[in-house]
Amino acid sequence: MATLIDSIPHIIRTAEDPRQEGVWTARLSRIDQVNSKIRVLRLSLPKDGRPLRHLPGQYVDLYIPNIDVVGGFTITSPPQASSQSQEDPHIELAIQSSPTNPPAAYLWRSPREILDSAVSFKVGGNFVYPPQTLGREQHGRLDRLVLIAGGVGINPIMSMVSAMHDTGVTNTPDGMPRTVRVLYSSRREKNKQGGTEEVLFERRLKDIAQHWSGNQDVNYKYTFFETGEGHAKEDEHGGNMATCYRRINHDDLFDAIGPENGRGKSFVYVCGLPTMTDEFVALLKQTPGMDGNKVLCEKWW
Repeated sequence: MATLIDSIPHIIRTAEDPRQEGVWTARLSRIDQVNSKIRVLRLSLPKDGRPLRHLPGQYVDLYIPNIDVVGGFTITSPPQASSQSQEDPHIELAIQSSPTNPPAAYLWRSPREILDSAVSFKVGGNFVYPPQTLGREQHGRLDRLVLIAGGVGINPIMSMVSAMHDTGVTNTPDGMPRTVRVLYSSRREKNKQGGTEEVLFERRLKDIAQHWSGNQDVNYKYTFFETGEGHAKEDEHGGNMATCYRRINHDDLFDAIGPENGRGKSFVYVCGLPTMTDEFVALLKQTPGMDGNKVLCEKWW
C-alpha cells in the first residue's frame, strides 16, 4: 500500500480492507527531500486531539481539501511517534513523485505552497506487525522475523522495524524478536551531476542495525541489495550489515529463514513489486519447514 494503481482508485482497490473508526486531522509540518523522486512528509497531530493508535504497516486514506481523489499512502513511522506523550505527535509518509496522481502531485508542490496546510485521514490495512494471528496474552517473543522489501515496498517494513526497535526486547510479539533479518533491494539513482542519490531510509536502517550489533539478546542482520546499471563492485560485509550489488536471489531467502528444523517458528513479510512478491511468496510457502500461513505479503505498483 505504498502508492496508487493508476487504473484502480485506492479507495476501491482497498474497499475490503479493515479501517479504524473515525477521521483524524493533521498539519503538514515538515518536508524532507530524500532524492529526486521521493520526499518524506510529517503530518503533526494536535496534542489535545483524539489519540491515534495505528499498527506498524498500516496506511492512510488521505483527504486533501479541493482534491476529489482519496490518496493511499503507507505510514512509515512507528506508532510510538503518534503518541500524545511526544512533544510533536505525528505520522510520517514517504511520497513518490507521481504527476498523474492528484494527491501525490499536491504533496509534491513547492514546500512554501503546502507547508502548514491541513489534511485529514482514516487508517486502514491488515499487513501489520505483530502478525494478527498472535495475541499479547497467548504468545511471547517471536523466534525469527524476516522482512523483505523491494523499492518503496520498504515503507511498511520501515514502520515495523522502527516499532520493534523503539519497543526493545520484551516477552511480547511487538518487541524485538530473537532473530531478525532485513533484506532491502532498491535502485540507486544518479543525479543531474552524475553523482549517486540517497536511497529511501538507508541511513535509518543502518543506524538501527548498528544499534543491535553484537546484542546478546537479538541476532539482527541487515542486507541492502543495490541494483542499477553498470555495477561491477564486490559485495561488502561488515559486522551485522552487508551490501550486495545485485538483486535478492533464492539463496538469500533460504539463508534468511534459517535451518529447516526451525522454520516453523519463522514469520516472513514481503512487500514490493508484484512480480518479486509473487515469486518470493510462492517459493517461501513451498520451502520445506515453512508454515505457509506465516508468509505474509503486500504488493505495490
